Amino acid sequence: MGNGNGKLKKIKKPLRGAIVGFGNVAHYAHLPVWKEFDDFEITAVADCNDGRCSVAKEAIPGVRVYKDFMEMLQREDLDFVDICTPPKYHAEMVKMACMAGKHVFCEKPLTTRWEELEDIYRILEKSDSIVFTVNNWKYAPIFAKARELIRKGTIGPVKEVKIFVLRPSKSGGGCFDWRKDPEIAGGGILIDHGWHNLYLVLSLVGENPCSLRARLDFPDDSRCGVEDNVKLCIDFPNSEAKLYLTWRAKKRRNVGTIVGEKGSILIKDDHLIVKNNGNSERFDFGEALSGGSHHLEWMYPVVEEFKAALENREEWTKNFTEAQWCARLINLAYTSYKSPYKRVEVPQEITTGDNGK
Repeated sequence: MGNGNGKLKKIKKPLRGAIVGFGNVAHYAHLPVWKEFDDFEITAVADCNDGRCSVAKEAIPGVRVYKDFMEMLQREDLDFVDICTPPKYHAEMVKMACMAGKHVFCEKPLTTRWEELEDIYRILEKSDSIVFTVNNWKYAPIFAKARELIRKGTIGPVKEVKIFVLRPSKSGGGCFDWRKDPEIAGGGILIDHGWHNLYLVLSLVGENPCSLRARLDFPDDSRCGVEDNVKLCIDFPNSEAKLYLTWRAKKRRNVGTIVGEKGSILIKDDHLIVKNNGNSERFDFGEALSGGSHHLEWMYPVVEEFKAALENREEWTKNFTEAQWCARLINLAYTSYKSPYKRVEVPQEITTGDNGK
C-alpha cells in the first residue's frame, strides 16, 4: 500500500484540512483541538445546512465554506479532511477523499458495513493516503488507568470484562433526530456506543475474539427504526466480555467490572476500585464517563496519534486494524440478532493495513 517503506509521504506543515459536517461534535470537540496544534490548519468546511455553514464562518474566521463536498475537494488545496457527518455518509466520503489524494480523519463508526471497509482498503492499496478513525474513549483517564493496572499484573490475566452503558432515550445519543433513522445512522446504540466499547474491550482483554452472541431490542415507538437495547457476549481464547448498552435508562451512567485471576477492577463512572488479596484501593477522576458527549480533553491524544500515523505506517496500522475489528464485530452482532442469540464465529483474517509493497 502506498510507498510501503514504513514512512508516509512527507507533507509541508501546517497541514491544510477541511471539516466535513459542522455539527456539535465538529464545533465543540474537533475544532478547538485543531486550533491548539501548529501542525494543522482548518481552511475549509463543507456542510449542506445553511445554518451550520453560518456557524462555521463565525467559528473559523476566513474559512471557505461549501455546500457540496466534491466541489470542495476539487477546488481546495487540502492535505486532509475531518469527516464528522452522520454515519451513512462516511464510507463514500472517505473513498472520494482518498481517491483525491487526501488523508482522512473520521469520526466513528468508520463504516456501518464490513463490505464498505473492504472497499476502502482496496482504494488504500493504491494510495498514499491514510484513513484514521477517532477512537477517543480509550484516552479516558479511567480506562487508561485500568489498562495500566492490567499491564502491571495487578489483577493477573483478565478473565472477564463487563461494561454497562446506560443512557436515557434523549440524552444526546438516544433515539431522536437522525439517530432514529437506520438509513442515516446505520443502526442504533450498537453503532453509536457499541463501536467505542468494542475497542475498549479489545484493549482490556488483549486477545482476538473467537465468537459472539447478540440480542437486540427495538422500541415500541414506530418512529424509531433502530435498536435501543443491546446485550452482546464475546468469547476470547482465555476470557469473555459482556456489553450491555441501552437508551432506556433513567439516568446516564457508565459502569463495569474487569475480573482477573488475582483481583478485580470496578469502574464506577468517575472512579475505579481495585481489589486484590483482600486489599482495596480507589482512584478518582475529574470527569465522569457519562459526563458529556464531546470529551474535549480526550481528543488531544487522538490528534497526537494522527500525527504519528501520518509519519509512520506502523502507527497508522494499529488504528486501522482497531477499526476493522469494530466493524467486523458489529456486523456479526447484527447477523447473530437475526437468529436470536445464535453464536457466530469470528473470522480471524483481519487485514493489517500493510500489504508488504
